[in-house]
Amino acid sequence: MELINLPRLRHKELQSVAENALRIGASIIEVQPALTKVNTQLEAFKQGMLKEQASAADKSELDKQRDRLLSGFMQNLKAEKFFPHQDQDVVEVLDQVDQVTRKHGPRMTKLSYSEETSAIDNLLSELGKIDTEVLNTSITRWIPLIQSTNNDFKAANSSFISDRAKATNRDSASDLAPLLHESIEGLLTLLFAHTKITATEPILKAYRELEILIKSHS
Repeated sequence: MELINLPRLRHKELQSVAENALRIGASIIEVQPALTKVNTQLEAFKQGMLKEQASAADKSELDKQRDRLLSGFMQNLKAEKFFPHQDQDVVEVLDQVDQVTRKHGPRMTKLSYSEETSAIDNLLSELGKIDTEVLNTSITRWIPLIQSTNNDFKAANSSFISDRAKATNRDSASDLAPLLHESIEGLLTLLFAHTKITATEPILKAYRELEILIKSHS
């Protein structure tokens, strides 16, 4: 047997190797101090992962949702503008809605999160000043949906900022990865030493499993 060389691993791989190493070595009394160190570093590393992931999963999904609603609204508006309405009042209101929508930009969905939020707020504010009673629901039905989703996005953004603020006191996973890597190497070195010193079957079996595990990530 040769000493296992632990390659540089991506964060998810490093976490997986550490978790499996703890499982494989759990019954080996001789390496318990090294396992304790790996476990301590792993827990800190996972907290660091949470910091880096204090992420915008909710924000991203809500942004996609409001983008779809905005696109649907604009396409519906475009279709109504093409339709040969006989009621001049309807034509005039559609023109007003179209002018407001164009003012705030048909490329609204390409803006940054904060810019798009403000643009939607401004759009909704100006649309609210238009008497759309003469229009059928195919246009107006989009407006409350857009407003609701934009409000949900703002709430998610506030939560995201709060979570990020709470996470600032933690080291990031990138900072902690070298320490976790080092602790796993320490476990491998100690276990390798015991394959030469005591060479019991549980130790040899655990080392072979770790060797297979590490090679699967090489």
